[in-house]
Amino acid sequence: MSCTGLSLLPTGTKTKALLAVLALSNRQPVARTRLAKLLWSTRAPEQARASLRQEIHRLMDILHPLGPEVLDVQRHTLAIRPDLTDIDTEHVLRTTPQTVIDLPDPLPLLLEDLTAVDPAFDLWLKEERNRILDHKMEQLEALLSSTTVPGIIMRATQRLLRLNPLNERAWRARILAAMQSGEEGTALLSADTCIRTFQNAIATIPGQETMCLIADLRVAHHHNIQAVQPAPAPPPPVAAAPPLMISATVFVASNDAMGEDGGLELATQFRDELGLDIAMHSVLDVSVQTERFTAPPFQSLPARRQWDFLVGITLTGGNRSAMSCLLQVFDTRLNDTIVWGHRLHITPANLSALSNRFASVLILSLFQTEARRLASKPVSELSPLGLGLRAFTLSVQSDPAQHQTIEHLLQKAEKDAPENQFLFFVHTHYLLTRMYEEWTMPVAAAIQPMVTLLQQKFAMFPGNIAVRYLLTAGLFYVNQPEEARFLLGQMHAALPSDSHESMLALLDGLDALCRGDAETAFHIYSEFFKIPSTVPLFSAPDQEFILSCFLADKYEATLHHARGILATTPDRSAILVPALATANVLGQQAVAQDYRQRLHRLHTPLSVQSIEDHYAYLPTAMRHKLCNALGLQPG
Repeated sequence: MSCTGLSLLPTGTKTKALLAVLALSNRQPVARTRLAKLLWSTRAPEQARASLRQEIHRLMDILHPLGPEVLDVQRHTLAIRPDLTDIDTEHVLRTTPQTVIDLPDPLPLLLEDLTAVDPAFDLWLKEERNRILDHKMEQLEALLSSTTVPGIIMRATQRLLRLNPLNERAWRARILAAMQSGEEGTALLSADTCIRTFQNAIATIPGQETMCLIADLRVAHHHNIQAVQPAPAPPPPVAAAPPLMISATVFVASNDAMGEDGGLELATQFRDELGLDIAMHSVLDVSVQTERFTAPPFQSLPARRQWDFLVGITLTGGNRSAMSCLLQVFDTRLNDTIVWGHRLHITPANLSALSNRFASVLILSLFQTEARRLASKPVSELSPLGLGLRAFTLSVQSDPAQHQTIEHLLQKAEKDAPENQFLFFVHTHYLLTRMYEEWTMPVAAAIQPMVTLLQQKFAMFPGNIAVRYLLTAGLFYVNQPEEARFLLGQMHAALPSDSHESMLALLDGLDALCRGDAETAFHIYSEFFKIPSTVPLFSAPDQEFILSCFLADKYEATLHHARGILATTPDRSAILVPALATANVLGQQAVAQDYRQRLHRLHTPLSVQSIEDHYAYLPTAMRHKLCNALGLQPG
């Protein structure tokens, strides 16, 4: 490009490649023989030299507006004169430890549009890309050696680990910087991520120095927990409290007439996956029955009364490549009454995704069923489990008027059962759903207590899938997308399916929104909600769904889905705000007035600052779009 802004980029692939080789030659002359071999390695030498001469003439014509001195054309060599041109890669290669942080991260891919030019050129281009990345890594490592500022170390290690996830020095520096800043949760999360990265990449653990640091960190964390916990009080001389866990057993049922080829193999695989996924939430006692039983009634199921619920996979048809079934939940205390059910069509391709999704749907249905059973009991008669169930039921209503009641219930339950996983899950889930309706403080500040709790729990229970889901969502909301995407990538790697039917689709949609890709987010959420099952756990994805509809300019869809949600929960400010923006865009004044009055009644502040704070996890352009549609003028 000339100093006047005129683009002089060649259009021909070979001409571009010739210019690229000259630009990346460190201002040194390049022999014509080398240029011919790089660009026409499969041709005879005479043909290659003739083609080179043609491309030199083309390049001279293209660069002619810059003056005849730009190219130094000699009989045997070619070069770009140093004093008349500026080459962007030279700025990268001149960076020092003090300036490397100023580089874009990641760097744009060098000569991305030059592919399949010539085998020799492709090899040269790979080496040049590596040369630039190696220089960046060297400067980042030098920066780590020269600074003690934790914030700079965290930024440098994030960039180093993007280039080489197995850089142990960067992992150690990252963990130490977090510890020095008092961010123990971040240090523990980094330590666990480091170990899992090595396990997934090379099936081993980091080296001795790194593992010793991680061990010291975990010991210090354990001591910190012990230091703040009060001495346990002696147990009261009363009967033991009711159990804190709901129990369920998972089994397959079918008619004998279906035979072994009637989808039984798929049903068995689904049963095992479902049982494992339920167990990984750590909120239910779960058993998997390995025998096949006759379709209902299940009188032959052994010890059936020791389980609160039976989860039956009843085959209705199929073969080895696909099967249809009824997924049902029976309450053994109500004479095996069906309390939830859904029809599924399962194939090898969607089996893992459906298991991942319906494990959380089942847990939610059991929570709701158990909460209804205890609904008539006064608070004074509820066990810690009952208190947690009532708090969970109130939290999913997203009613700000219930916040004080929920916190009182959780405080009482956690006092009696401080280590219970179910209560921890309910508490963190409440904090997340409350964040959606919180407008008095920035979203990152509102959600940070939840993230801190989850980081501590994650360090102790890295296999808990509920913690992973909630932590990943929380990290997106506190503007730590790189760590969130790392955890999300780990979960995708563990689930052999990228299907929109799995729970990971909700996090994929949130990821797309944070990247500024509303169209992708809209399609992800739309595909996910095509399956008409109960709204899953771990987040309130309907808010992000409505938001993605609006931001992707799907205005009719925005109002259609918003009406459906507001019909059952009319005081959802997180739904009302994008719905109001959409009604304004469509000129539906009556609808807009209704939504505006509801927001006013809920004391939802509609100002530029409140929108900026509440949607701080979204790119600036998205926030401005929402402000403009609401009639607000961002600065």
